[in-house]
Amino acid sequence: MTAIDQRAIFAVRPARAVGRPVEDRIAGFDGVRAIAVLMVFISHKTTLPHHDSYGSVGVWLFLVLSGMLISSILSEMRGKVEAGTQSSWRSMGDFYLRRSLRIFPLYYACLGVFALGSLFTSFVGFSRIEATIYAFYGTNIYFWMTPTGDHGHFGHLWSLSAEEQFYLLFAPILLFTPRKYLARICIGFMLAGAAMLAWLVSVKTHPNAIHVDPLIAFGMLGVGGFIASLKNFKPPALLVSAQAQAAAGLALIAIPLIFGYFRDTWNIWGPLTCTVAGLFLFQIARNQQTPIVAFLNLWPLRSLGRVSYAFYVLHQFVHYYDVQAVFHKLHVDIDAPLIVQPALELFITVALATLSWHFFERPFLRLGARLTAREGAEASSATAALTPAGKGRRDRCGRS
Repeated sequence: MTAIDQRAIFAVRPARAVGRPVEDRIAGFDGVRAIAVLMVFISHKTTLPHHDSYGSVGVWLFLVLSGMLISSILSEMRGKVEAGTQSSWRSMGDFYLRRSLRIFPLYYACLGVFALGSLFTSFVGFSRIEATIYAFYGTNIYFWMTPTGDHGHFGHLWSLSAEEQFYLLFAPILLFTPRKYLARICIGFMLAGAAMLAWLVSVKTHPNAIHVDPLIAFGMLGVGGFIASLKNFKPPALLVSAQAQAAAGLALIAIPLIFGYFRDTWNIWGPLTCTVAGLFLFQIARNQQTPIVAFLNLWPLRSLGRVSYAFYVLHQFVHYYDVQAVFHKLHVDIDAPLIVQPALELFITVALATLSWHFFERPFLRLGARLTAREGAEASSATAALTPAGKGRRDRCGRS
């Protein structure tokens, strides 16, 4: 899933000058990314009972978080349009440029490696037609049309396609529509997604097609956008307390564990777990001073969350049997217990993702910041869009 740099959501940190790469991140959100990507990893690398339901919840959590952050950034951009400091077209160009430099380099580098390799061998799920579909971010639509097909190790790319399609549709709507309509727009996406889910279930659509349906994914992204629109809502203290955060977080883990066993029911009601994800993210953003946030901000989770995009893209291409084959070429035979093999794959994936972040992805992020810099202006982030009225002004005046 795509990661989005942001300075804060609801809780404000001082804005920095444009042109300097923004890497401040709200406490806890990287930890959420880490847990989400680990749930996806477990679903693909283990044979635990109904393990695929863990991966589903992990992806839904990513979608809600992406919708929340993207909506906040676009909302702030729209605020600049309404203030007369920037045009809608310029804002849209900046948004797409930065998104492209964040997402495309690693994605197309991976496809390029497989395209090069396909000159010498073949890969399941990577025919010329399929490679072209992946390149144009049509993966989810293709999988929707071929729900029982063998897509090899490329099945996880569907969610990246759904997000790209959402950006293409959502950015123009928000940037050319008054900012006050953000909540209504997101509710519209949520209702459309729920209606599509109900219809697909009623006509007995294959569960795999339901899982990758674009409109259902848009609805989940809309949930995140709706959460982003609640900047001036003052929640009851109990709703964002440490106990409430713990309850929502544990629910996200327990729901697939308990209800994933009931396949028919899960296919119908499982996607509604995105509402719990939205609540959890709202709680974290509104109350940063809890043991839950402190746990999510621990270095291991924070570090994994920072490289979660590369981890997600790469994890399906790292396999123990490939490691065995490499060592066999070196005339060294290795073997490991089944329980150790996923751990080794996890270690290798984290190492590759970390290298990708430091030496490949972050330079492109910095390039995007430079190319969209504005003299005397602040970088668009989630801060201004989601700070409750008056709070951001007081915090900015009180900090250097």
